[in-house]
Amino acid sequence: MVGGMKIGMITQWYDPEPGPASLPGVLARELVKRGHSVNVVTGFPNYPEGLLADGYRLQPRLRETLDGVNVTRTFLFPSHDDSLAKRLINYGSFGASATALGLDSLREADVVWVNYSPITVALPMLVQRYLRGTPIISEVADLWPDTVMVSGFPAGSVVGKVAAPVLNAWVSSMYRASDAVVHIAPSVGGILAERGVPAGKITYIPKPANEQVFHPGGRSMRGELGIGEDQIVLVYAGAMGQAQGLDTLMTACQSLDPERFVCLMAGGGNTEEHLRSLAESAPSVRFIGRVPQEQMTDLMATADIAYISLVEDPLTPLTMPSKTQAILASGTAALVAASGDVVDVVSSSGAGLAVDQRDPAGIAAGIRQLAALGRDGLSTMGATARKTYQDQFSLAATTDLAEHTLAVAAGRTDLDDTGTSPLRTVPLRRMHIESVARLHQQAFPEFFLTKLGPGFLGEFYQGFLEDPTAVSSVLLDGSGRVRGAAVGTTEPAGFFKRLLKRRLVGFATKSAAIALKNPVHAPRLLRAVAYRGEVSDNLPGAALLSSICVDPDLQGQGAGRQLLDAWTNQAQRQGASSAMLTTDAEGNDSVNAFYSRLGWTLHDEYSTPENRRMNRYVKAVNTSASERISEDA
Repeated sequence: MVGGMKIGMITQWYDPEPGPASLPGVLARELVKRGHSVNVVTGFPNYPEGLLADGYRLQPRLRETLDGVNVTRTFLFPSHDDSLAKRLINYGSFGASATALGLDSLREADVVWVNYSPITVALPMLVQRYLRGTPIISEVADLWPDTVMVSGFPAGSVVGKVAAPVLNAWVSSMYRASDAVVHIAPSVGGILAERGVPAGKITYIPKPANEQVFHPGGRSMRGELGIGEDQIVLVYAGAMGQAQGLDTLMTACQSLDPERFVCLMAGGGNTEEHLRSLAESAPSVRFIGRVPQEQMTDLMATADIAYISLVEDPLTPLTMPSKTQAILASGTAALVAASGDVVDVVSSSGAGLAVDQRDPAGIAAGIRQLAALGRDGLSTMGATARKTYQDQFSLAATTDLAEHTLAVAAGRTDLDDTGTSPLRTVPLRRMHIESVARLHQQAFPEFFLTKLGPGFLGEFYQGFLEDPTAVSSVLLDGSGRVRGAAVGTTEPAGFFKRLLKRRLVGFATKSAAIALKNPVHAPRLLRAVAYRGEVSDNLPGAALLSSICVDPDLQGQGAGRQLLDAWTNQAQRQGASSAMLTTDAEGNDSVNAFYSRLGWTLHDEYSTPENRRMNRYVKAVNTSASERISEDA
């Protein structure tokens, strides 16, 4: 554990607000339990109805301590209705008041975690970053500006055309100011890379559930709701709005036998009355209103199946609703009427079934398919859901990732209590450059690039921080010391040209000094500077591993395998289906054998202008995707 950090948090949403708004508090409390000091700047609680929570009144600022977390609340305009103007005032009022009245509580922060939705938190975030120099972690919960463009501005409208470039520039400034950009849905990482966020900044950290509420072992409410022990119960709990598209569920339930099936609708929203009218023809449907957070454990214990629904729009495949983790944590089988990441998580793990949200008949068929398993079969599927949660989304695992990301940004890589922290991999950061350059010299003392010196190597590795196609992995020991590094790119054909363009002044300065000192190096130096990557025409789409080095003291201990696996996994997450690398063919038997053991296949041989014989190896890094393609075909 990294101990004793002073962590700040800027988030408009915080306890006692329910649902996804409660998740910043989940992280803050866990960090406090791990020995950190956490100061939160947030607004007055008014989610989801736009009404202040009991016990609160609007005032310029309120300080309180909740479960060991120091909370500073600043003024906002409470509103969560459909009015875009009111929403913008709600968002903007918090951004302004947090900057004016909240940042004094973050004066001593080592690092600040920012929930960047809504993006009006950019104002306090940028002040904290540029006036105080505090490292920033931005968490992308809702992808902006997409969220507001889809919900607020009609496609192709004049307002939309004007707003889009402004909002894009706004969000880009937040990414540039961040030391790390965390995303909570797997596919969003690729979108961030396409938008120019350097791969070294992008980190996937899924959200946990509120484990104080969502866990197995609740008390079933069947008796008080008059539901038979042999009836199959489907529960939908959450917002009832346009984005959920629950009208198709109501239509589907019209064809289901109320003697064998019950659909409980918990929550509320602006489509509730319309849904109630549809349910008049569906006797299996019951609306039970908003269920208090403390009763959700019992509601989930009542359910055999839990329902997740999102209408199809450009954001749906990139959305991971927080109720997904809540359902998995509760150990409940899921029926998912959506597409994209949430379907991948539920279907691939066997935790539930996916259906088309637009097709009532398909939804009804999905319910019948799950109901046919019986309550015992659904309980077994629920156990799979619980295991999926523990493996991928648990509070302990996700906080480990968040804590490490915060520590790296803050420059805190202390030893844990035992001093025996295992080796771990992280993306390349600016703080690693000097150490990686020195390690390169130590690992390859006779290589030409090594002889060009640490300055030239630093320029080389610096280029992998600044390109969105870069793929990097750094191996750290328990003390935070760099013990290995691997860098490359998913687009080798253009990467080195871009690297030279970005680092032209640095390369030119370092190259001139080297050429003046050792003129014999000049011809090869020019070729090194003009290097464009060893690209094979018959390997389209393959990521290139440009350089990998491991501390010689770790040879034979599995460090190289760990580092290479981390690099190929990152290449896969960035869209590569295969990877390639080159290494010397002669006098290099142990290295060639190493790649062969790890599943790399010799593709071809070639010679450099210096008559250096090279082997090119390839490896598939996304076989599951190719298998799915062949099955679909």
